[in-house]
Amino acid sequence: MRRLLVTLGVFGVVSMALQPAAMAQDKSFYLPTAEVLVEVRPDGSLRVTEQIQFSFSGDFSGAYRDIPVRDGEQITDITVTEDDREYSPGASAELGSSGSPDTFGVAYLDDVVRVVWHYSAANESRTFEIGYTFRGLAVAYDDVVDVNLQVWGDEWKVELSSLRATMRVPGAAPGEIRVWGHPATVEGITVLNPDGTGAELWANAIRPGYFAEMRMVFPRSLLSDTSGARRSSKATVLTRSWLRNAHSNATHSETGSGSSG
Repeated sequence: MRRLLVTLGVFGVVSMALQPAAMAQDKSFYLPTAEVLVEVRPDGSLRVTEQIQFSFSGDFSGAYRDIPVRDGEQITDITVTEDDREYSPGASAELGSSGSPDTFGVAYLDDVVRVVWHYSAANESRTFEIGYTFRGLAVAYDDVVDVNLQVWGDEWKVELSSLRATMRVPGAAPGEIRVWGHPATVEGITVLNPDGTGAELWANAIRPGYFAEMRMVFPRSLLSDTSGARRSSKATVLTRSWLRNAHSNATHSETGSGSSG
């Protein structure tokens, strides 16, 4: 099970540990919507764009994302934007730190890449966009490519009202793409694009402690090379018959009845 959105948090104008209890209780936020776009590039790398809407009650000045990485995986080309306004890199990536609004910092830790961005918000709604390139996550077999990731993690302490996740392949393969959602404990659906360019996952009211996972398999022939993917020499090659059976068996658990903190 692969996590993409593992940890995301917010912090206020000063460190929560230094705030009086009354002040901490007066501060809150909720998450109306999140949109995750995953574009598979011709070399098998992924360009990921996350748009997360926050509705703040009280004063807040920062948020962070922890993106897990394993051996052989790499995160590059990190950006943070808001309303087409690019945040400047080079700020502090320490949790609870202060920084000029419209800036962000990156820390490469043992098994995560941490992105911390700084802003100034008070009793308002804001949408932040985090973008990055993920290399080594997709698994390339001889006949198919398997992209399996968690598009919403289970670490959130608040509910997400609406999630839309989109995966796009480089090219088109009508009738040759398969998609699954997981788990059945989250209400949602997966839909294949009729033109064979990818798939979407929709989920609603994802409660704290729940996740949503999206998996897409498509023909290896859509890639020009696999330098951005991970080649597997261990697993048995997945056949079209296997894909048809797996798709049929997974139909009733497609994020059917499907989360990050």
